[in-house]
Amino acid sequence: MPLDWKARVILTKFEEGCTQREAAAAAGMTKQGFQKRARANPEFAQAVVEARETGKAERTFRLWLRHPFRGMRPPTGKGNGGKPRFSYGRR
Repeated sequence: MPLDWKARVILTKFEEGCTQREAAAAAGMTKQGFQKRARANPEFAQAVVEARETGKAERTFRLWLRHPFRGMRPPTGKGNGGKPRFSYGRR
């Protein structure tokens, strides 16, 4: 069965490294609509798996770029002298 234009747009976006939400938005649908379509059509679902594998490195890099702690130390709590808030059972 040939894929329609929305499916081709989604597959192209996955190959470019986009997330599910970004790929679905490019095709004019929601993430839930995309997931419903993938569950209903096993050929499309298999094509999505292959396209996501192709764009995995780019997607990982894009998600790393958007990470809020990139280049910084993670927050340790306010007023604890740089120590984490948790105490492992000690006070």
